[in-house]
Amino acid sequence: MSHWVNTMVFFQVKNIYNKTTKILLGWIRVKRRFYYLPFLLLVFLGHTVVSQVFADETVWTEKKLGRVILKAERAAKRKIWSRAIRYGEQMLTGSEALDQKHDQRYINLLKNLNKYYDNSHRLAEVPERIKSAYLLSKQHLGLSHTTSLISRNLYYKLLIAEKKYHDAIPLVLENISVSEKSSTENFRILHYLEQLSTLYRLTRQYAKEEGILLRFLEMNKWLVGKDAEDNIKIILSLAQNYCRQNKFDQFKQLIISNNLKYYCK
Repeated sequence: MSHWVNTMVFFQVKNIYNKTTKILLGWIRVKRRFYYLPFLLLVFLGHTVVSQVFADETVWTEKKLGRVILKAERAAKRKIWSRAIRYGEQMLTGSEALDQKHDQRYINLLKNLNKYYDNSHRLAEVPERIKSAYLLSKQHLGLSHTTSLISRNLYYKLLIAEKKYHDAIPLVLENISVSEKSSTENFRILHYLEQLSTLYRLTRQYAKEEGILLRFLEMNKWLVGKDAEDNIKIILSLAQNYCRQNKFDQFKQLIISNNLKYYCK
């Protein structure tokens, strides 16, 4: 009796297993007709929904990009730089999908995102983008464009942080060239001349440093006054320069004419 019961249970389980297997495969046979089960429809619909969601996340429109730009600008205005960077990364992705990299909008958005990183003290995380913004703006917008000026200064800041002084020199020369075209930029030129003289000293280009210091001193006397204290600082830098170049006659004349007590070391 026990054997007969076990046999019946085995066949029932086997029949259930076979039926379950056919259900997992997607159909069962009833009266010689095949009926697809609802779960296949669910799988199909699920795949469609997922595909649609994925498409919505990757397809960029002008409207979508505009919304993201506004979010980034609002975060920047509130100085929430982490949020500005998050939306800024999205807006750059959108611009890459809709624009060419030489388009003014793309270059401007890249510059804005770089500024967010700068304000967050994270320039070192995006060196290639900083350089790219500088090169693109210089090539397609011109040296005098506001975006070019900001991008150039950010790249200069990065190069100084990396102690790439040789690479920084052309950027200062570009700033001087742009400023010389305006009659209201004289004090800005003074600032750039000071930067340039320091860079020539750091790169041991003493002859070029001498020329810049002489120009710096002359311009400072003209703008600030011959008796300004800043003049003494420039004169001392020039004296040190003459010492490095072993120009002792020029050194002596400079010290005597300015009544200074300074010796070459």
